[in-house]
Amino acid sequence: MIKIKICNLSELEKKNYFVKWLDKIKDEVIVFKNSEKIYIKSSICPHSGGPIKYDKNDKNLFCYWHGLKFSVNGNCVNQKNFKACLKNYNFELKNNYIYIKK
Repeated sequence: MIKIKICNLSELEKKNYFVKWLDKIKDEVIVFKNSEKIYIKSSICPHSGGPIKYDKNDKNLFCYWHGLKFSVNGNCVNQKNFKACLKNYNFELKNNYIYIKK
């Protein structure tokens, strides 16, 4: 199992979300909190590779390029015919740092 350090919990507390490219998994991830629960997803839209951002007020993720919205679980919520989901990553919180476990 690989553990990759993403960020300090205090960094996430200061922002709505945290985005980071990870060479080891060849993906960019987005870390965010929703209702005090932490989530880590791929921050690359499965439609055509656009950037995924987190909207704290709407409690959804969205792609700037084509307006696709995704629930915190990664499912597309505004285009019923679009079945691809955002990739989910398991993680561990240890000594105030968030690590992806792969």
